Amino acid sequence: MNRGRRVSLAGAALTAALLFPFASQADEPPQAEATTPPRAEPSEEEQREEKRAVALEKGRRAMQLFRAAQYAEAYPLFRDADEQFHTPQLVLYMARCQDKRGKLLEARALYERTLAEPLPETPSESLLRARQAATAEVGPVRLRIPTLAVDVRGPPPAEVTLFVDGELWPMGEPRELDPGKHDVEALARSGARTAREVELPEGRSVSIVLRLGLFAKGVDRTIEPAPAPPTKPTWSLVAASGFFSIGALALVTGVVTGGLTLDRREVLETECVQERCTPAGFAAYEQTKTYASVSNLGFGVTAIAAAAGASVLLFAPNATPAAARGARVELDVRGGFMAVRGVF
Repeated sequence: MNRGRRVSLAGAALTAALLFPFASQADEPPQAEATTPPRAEPSEEEQREEKRAVALEKGRRAMQLFRAAQYAEAYPLFRDADEQFHTPQLVLYMARCQDKRGKLLEARALYERTLAEPLPETPSESLLRARQAATAEVGPVRLRIPTLAVDVRGPPPAEVTLFVDGELWPMGEPRELDPGKHDVEALARSGARTAREVELPEGRSVSIVLRLGLFAKGVDRTIEPAPAPPTKPTWSLVAASGFFSIGALALVTGVVTGGLTLDRREVLETECVQERCTPAGFAAYEQTKTYASVSNLGFGVTAIAAAAGASVLLFAPNATPAAARGARVELDVRGGFMAVRGVF
């Protein structure tokens, strides 16, 4: 009886020994996994120094480009550096880049932005020099900015829309623009359109007039240049001038000698009676014959020279037919007077 009881107690103890470890592990709480501690956020001062270092590097690269006259490449670097860490010195060099590139409106705004920068209680020497440079440089830039005024003729102003470089533009009111070429376009409510390219020199005020007609929409209007009027050959003008000069001289000679002939006739009537002449009358007779011959020759040369000059002008080679020009020769005979006149 005792032996059976001992066997029962031993079995119970063994069973408890086998089950105890598993129960103890199940009852233990789970252990937390090991984790890396979070990194601390940078302070405001550290962030400021980081941005300052980035701006300093970009500013150095921009300054190298600026000194090499590569203003278009230097400008965005100065701008990015200023966005990282703003200083008036960077804005000053942005203005200088745009000034060199001819973008005077933006350059003036950047210079004025530098001057409007509030000064700290104890400004640095470089900041004071930047303001002095901006003050000295902004004045000449203002004087170099040109203005443009556009006046559109034709439809009422309320029916016209005006654009300059693709932007809406007020009519008749002068406005500032950068120097250089600009595209001006006017559109009417009827569909008429006209465009023009304008060159604005530095420091000049330019006014232009655009004319709009009532044309159908989409119709292009091309104005052909008028053909140059035909010109006479140089040799024909010289020859005609020579002939007319000879004719004028012969005409004067004929008029003068004709007058002397009439004067000698009065002497003949006094000194010659019934075909008998005194010595003075005989001399007057000889002079009258000479003057009359010279006078007739002068008038004859005048007619020939006038006709020759007119012929040269009429029949010289020309791009326009004589009939189209309405050229003609008119002969005027009145009593003992003959005149030749050319109409061209």
